[in-house]
Amino acid sequence: MIDVAGLDVRYGEFHAVQDVSFRVGRGESFGLVGESGSGKSTVLRAIMGLAPCQAARLEIDGAAVGPVRDTVFCRRVQMVFQDPYGSIHPRHPVDRVLAEPLSIHKLPDAESRILRALKDVGLGPAFRFRFPHQLSGGQRQRVAIARALITEPEVLLLDEPTSALDVSVQSEILNLLDGLRKARGLSYVMVSHNLAVVAHMCSRLAVMNHGRIVEEMTREDLNDGKAAQPYTRELIAASKGYRPAGAAACATA
Repeated sequence: MIDVAGLDVRYGEFHAVQDVSFRVGRGESFGLVGESGSGKSTVLRAIMGLAPCQAARLEIDGAAVGPVRDTVFCRRVQMVFQDPYGSIHPRHPVDRVLAEPLSIHKLPDAESRILRALKDVGLGPAFRFRFPHQLSGGQRQRVAIARALITEPEVLLLDEPTSALDVSVQSEILNLLDGLRKARGLSYVMVSHNLAVVAHMCSRLAVMNHGRIVEEMTREDLNDGKAAQPYTRELIAASKGYRPAGAAACATA
């Protein structure tokens, strides 16, 4: 579903992402992990066309993506950002937040689509005319997820979607995202520095360091500690409280 090869991102002399390549199957959840500044989020922004990138190849479902993302791409590929406080307009009610992408893509039946989107993320119709300041962090992130889903995309790019939330609601959002992926056959690329989250959400992952992918591994490799590269072993050791059972704890929280 997603094929990225030779992705490079430069900001002047700074080489933020260097020769990044990975593939994600239809319905698969793929993780990008690494310490802060390793280039994880920049990869997602480059795929969306929000960062200056040079890519040898970028394809979605076998179709080449050009330097300018068109409306077809923007409907099929959506992104959920890390900060639910900054990604939603503070003066727009939830109804307008959800109606805007429908208007941009000229999708019919806005009324039913908005109500269905709210229901799908666990928010009732009472939330439709609330403003962001009337919502908790978890509720705001649910609105952001609803906004991403309302165009019926096939791919979601998730930039640490729970790191700005209280621990008590993180597992709820993760389980919501996992359920939506399975129900809709979505393909995910998830950025996270939390290995327990990645072990719960992703069947495969790539480890990034200084803008490069240094290792790809499966969930089973991660849980068994089968890291080939020294950096990956250091990353696992530095993840305080990380245990292979952490994924199960996250799933049942």
